[in-house]
Parts: sequence; C-alpha cells; structure tokens
Amino acid sequence: MTQISQQLRNKVMLIREPVATGKTAAIGFWFSTGSRSEPDNLRGVTHFVEHMLFKGTSSRSSFDIASAFDRMGGYVNAFTEREAVCMYCVVPSVHVEKALEILCDMTSHSSFNNADIQREKQVIKSEIITAQDDPEEASLDAVGEAVWPDQKISASISGSIADVEKLAQDDLYAWYEKRFVRGPLTVCITGNYNADSITGILEMLPEHTAHVRWSDEHEENQLLKQTPVWKSGLNFIRAPFQQEQFFVLYPVAYPVSEKLYFTFAVLNAISGGTMSSRLFQRLREKGGFCYTVDSFFSYYEDTGCWCVYASSAKQESVRIISDIRMELNDLFLHSITDAELDAAKEHVCGEEMIASEDVEYRMKRLARSYQSGYTVRTTEDIIEIFRSIQKADIEEAVKMLFNDEKASVVVFGPKLKASEKQKIKGLCACKTPGEKK
Repeated sequence: MTQISQQLRNKVMLIREPVATGKTAAIGFWFSTGSRSEPDNLRGVTHFVEHMLFKGTSSRSSFDIASAFDRMGGYVNAFTEREAVCMYCVVPSVHVEKALEILCDMTSHSSFNNADIQREKQVIKSEIITAQDDPEEASLDAVGEAVWPDQKISASISGSIADVEKLAQDDLYAWYEKRFVRGPLTVCITGNYNADSITGILEMLPEHTAHVRWSDEHEENQLLKQTPVWKSGLNFIRAPFQQEQFFVLYPVAYPVSEKLYFTFAVLNAISGGTMSSRLFQRLREKGGFCYTVDSFFSYYEDTGCWCVYASSAKQESVRIISDIRMELNDLFLHSITDAELDAAKEHVCGEEMIASEDVEYRMKRLARSYQSGYTVRTTEDIIEIFRSIQKADIEEAVKMLFNDEKASVVVFGPKLKASEKQKIKGLCACKTPGEKK
C-alpha cells in the first residue's frame, strides 16, 4: 500500500493511503492550531471552537450532523491538543463522499449561534470539573506546569472555568474563521475510497494558508512563539486524592531524527512500556507496591519528554521513588541484553501489525508522521526500521536521555510526612522548588 501526498489548489494538504481490500475508511481533518497558539486573553478558545463544529452549519442542524453519521453506521469525533485540532470520522466505504461533504461543511460553514454557545459553555465547564476530579487528568496538568512553568506549552487545553466564561461569540467566530476556515489544514484519509471524488470535494473548500511549523520564521509565530524552557527538580504537589502519583521525567533534546524516534519506542518497551519491562516487573510483579506502572514519550514540534509513571498508597512513596531510581540507574550503567532487545523489537512490531488493521490508527499515523516532518511510511517500512535497531542504538539513546541534572520528579497526591519527603529528596539528589497546595 502506497501513501500519496499532494497539496491541492486551495493549499489543503491531502495525505491518503488506499486500502483496496477494506470496507471502511477513516477521514481526519487536522487543523494546525491548538492551546499553544492562544493569547492569554483567549485561553480555551480552540477547544471551545472544536465543540462548536458539531453545533450546526448554515444548512445542517446539530441533529442532522449526528443522525447522518449514525445512519451510516459510522462515528464522528474530535479532539484538541496543544498544537493541533483533529476532527475525524470512520465510515463504511460507500459513505465516504457523504461523510467528507459533511466534514467540509463543518469546517467552512459552522453557524456559531449564540444560544448554542451559551449551552455549550455549560457542557465545557462540566468537562473541566470532570477532569479536575480525575486523578490522572489533574496530575498530568500539574506535571506539565511543573516542568514548563508559566508557559504556553503547559497551559490547560480547555482553559479554566473563568476563561471559558469570558469567551464571547465574536471571539469564537473570529478564531474559527482565521484558524479553521482559512488556517493550515491537512486532511488524511485511509481505507477504501474513490480518489478522484475525494480530491474534487476537498477542492471546493475555501483557500487555506500553508502549514507553518513552530520553528519557522513566520510573523504570527514570532508574536505567539515561546521557546519552552524545561525546569528540573523535585516537586511535591498536594491533591485531594487517595493515592500518590509519581512522575520521573527527562527532557528530549531536539531535533529528534526519525531513526531516534523509533529507537526511543524500543527503549520505552524495554524500560516501562510493557508488562515484561524492567519497571513493571520491579515495582508491580516483584515489589507489589502499585497497580499502575507505565512509561511514555510526549512529543511537540520543538520540545518533548520521557516520563515514568506509577501510582500507589502514600506509605509506599519512598520505596516507589527508590526502585524507579535504581532501575533507571541500572539501565544507564549496564547494557541491555540481547534477549531484552529482541523481545522489545518483536513487541513494537507486533503492536504495529495489530494497529495497522485499524483505519483510524493508520489515519492518525499519517498525520503524526507529517506533523513531525518524517517520511510517511507503510506498515512494512516501519517494521523494517524497528528490526534494524541495534544494541548500540539503544545505548546511545540512553546516554542522550538520562541526564540527572535535567531530571524532574513530581509527587502528586496526599500530604507526605516530613521524613518521607526528606528521604525522597535524598534519593532524587535534586533541588526542591517547593510544595504546592
């Protein structure tokens, strides 16, 4: 299967991957705007606009949009990130043209009725409260603020309740017109579809601006651009939850080459991203200290980090931090085994094979590769890259990543005893900015 990338006459970037034997297709509209693009007086505007895309157009009501996809047997959804908004659907192949027409209508002709806006404010405020009540959601926001304090990259995607309350109809529509109707747009389609009809429908959209990366010297970028500054150290953050959550983070040096990106994925499988990984085996299987153990990478256009995560009862806090630190030190000081490398490579290859059966995943993979500036590759290409990774590649990645002078540790949850904090501080051997309540 071959991916085809082309810029249409209206500057919409179309990336498609035909799957001739499939019976479904996934369509994603990726708008190059997010919470990171927002000025301080418009916090939460991008997320709010994403919601309003579903509230009706000049020719369709919100019920028309919802019922159309329901009758197709497909689904439509959207999400807002710090650097992008994605509106997407998955439908049977026979309905691709109709689904695409509706997404184009939502992109260009959303109505922004004031009564709908006022109702949706209540929905979004409820969403914000729900996130604040969720331990993992709340902790991730707190961690972002700890490592990138007072910066756009860590600002809440939905904004605060006060931010949402301030947003007016004119604010929302102006942002929609500039960032969605006319802003950079990448459309990714995977599955079984008619290529000629796809192109014809998309070229009926208004002219969009070309995609601009954060690193580009662009006038508007320079007005909003804020180069992320990483803050290392130890943070104790009080939160009204029963379990303590632990985060050990390291910044990723940019740029990240395509080969290094895939190498990091294998390293993550070895260290904490699988049930047989070192951290999972040590903290959960051998120690029995916690239910959840994980590790993951977060990437943005000009910054990123690797994070180890665990949660447990607060009385295990010192032991959790101690075991994480010892396991990471062991990974840094001692080479991985051939068996570990082979198992990790087979894991990520198997994950890719399984995920490739999902057209939504493949559509998102196309977009992520394009956003990162990487070659848009087939499943077979990706597996070949994973299999080519050698032990020396992993060892070099470990040396690049693990720098204790840049490590950031966040302990989020119930109040700890002073003695426990002192022991954790000694284990981390890093500066303590303070405790947030």
